[in-house]
Parts: sequence; structure tokens; C-alpha cells
Amino acid sequence: MFAVILYHGVDSGGRWDRAMTAVDQEYVLSRARFEQHLDYLARRSVPVCSLAECRTASFSESDGALVPAVLTFDDGDVSCYTTTAPILERFGFRGEFFVVSEWIDRAGFLTRTQLCELAARGHRIQSHSRTHPLLTELDTAAIDEEVMLSKRELEAMVGARVEYFSIPNGAYDARVLDAARRAGYVGVLNSVAGYNHPSRADFLLRRFSARSYTGVGEIAEICERPRYTAVRVACIRTTLSAIKYVLGDRYDPLRARLIAHKGRQ
Repeated sequence: MFAVILYHGVDSGGRWDRAMTAVDQEYVLSRARFEQHLDYLARRSVPVCSLAECRTASFSESDGALVPAVLTFDDGDVSCYTTTAPILERFGFRGEFFVVSEWIDRAGFLTRTQLCELAARGHRIQSHSRTHPLLTELDTAAIDEEVMLSKRELEAMVGARVEYFSIPNGAYDARVLDAARRAGYVGVLNSVAGYNHPSRADFLLRRFSARSYTGVGEIAEICERPRYTAVRVACIRTTLSAIKYVLGDRYDPLRARLIAHKGRQ
């Protein structure tokens, strides 16, 4: 099995050049915390692989074996170039950067030159849609446009294949997966926590989301205690599903208010 870890921005202490909501900020790690994550992976010799490597390699699943990790980064904000990539490279790692193609060259996001340089330095460039919409609210033609055109645009920019698609906002249905298959993607990544198994050749891959408060202990549990982590994640998922069922449409606004309140404390 292997674990895919989902990151967003990494804060180096400077000013952000784009608007950040409280929910956005929940997914931004401090530079120090991100370095702690990578330091753990390096010290424990956790295999840090590309998606392609993890999908085809054979890893031991015996007791005590470390679970390989793939490091992914969504949205393509400028911290990918200024902060994240240099830290990854210092530890000898490379990342999978999922980029919104229409956001390239916008203030606060990667420029085309930076994107191409990341690819030249060994990082993989993948798609996170064209405009970051809620795909389930679009018709089939619009979904195809978001999924297919982003792939073509990014491939034209970096001169390399874009093989994976990360679902914006975590919302998808069968039409989204079908569009990704038609576009020629090898796999689609969601934001549902859990492990992946190369032997199953799953098209839809799960990811563990790193938030601003995710400590190195949680990363260690993902890599060292997969059975415990799988049970813990299943319990959280069941509880969260029950809460969403009870609250219905009130869940997202309430969550946003709670996050904003926590950020002000």
C-alpha cells in the first residue's frame, strides 16, 4: 500500500498576494511545521515516491514496514515555487503539483516560467481543473472542458504528460470520473482519507489532508501504523457523515464560521 499526502500552501512568514478565507488558511502549514514533516520522512527513511512509482512498484506490507508516501500540493499558489519546492529539494524529495491552469500568472499564483522551472527541476505537474469550480454543479460538456482543457494547456506549457487529476473542492460524481478517463488521465485524486493499493489498479486515489495543525506525529502514524490509522480514519468518516446528515445544508456554513472563530483566537 501507499499513502498520498495532500498539502496546499506553505507559509514562510511573508504577505500573501491573494485573498485567503478562513477555510483556505486552515490548509496552510507554517514553514517550520512542513520542515518537521519532511525531516521525519528523511530521518526514518520513509520511501517518498512519485505517483507513477507507487502505482507500479511492489512494497512490503509486512508488520513494521514503512508505508511509502507521495507528496501532493493543490492549487499552484506561488509558495510552491518560493517555499515548498526548495524545502523538498533540500531533503532530496520531489512533489506532485496540481495546478489550476487559468490561475497561472495571476497574482499570488505560479507564473508560467516558474511552472516550467519546477518541471525542469524534477517535480511533476498535474491538473487541478481549469477554473476550480464545483464540478458536480456543471453539465457534462462543462465538466469535459474543465478536465480536458486543463490537461492540454498544462502539457503545452511544460512539454510533458499530465497524467493525474485532482478534484477541486473534493466534489465529484460518475460524470467527473468518466470525463477524466476520456481525457486520458491515469488516475484521479480525491480528498477522502485512506490508503491506496497498487495491486488494485484503482483509478480513484485517496489522500490524507495536511492542515495547519497537522503535527509530525500524525504523519508518523500514517507511515508507521497503517492498521490503527485506517480504523481511526473510518471512525472519523462515519462520525462526520452522521453530522453532515443531521445538519444538511447548514454543515458547510457552520464549519466555515467555526474555522473563522478558531482563527481569531
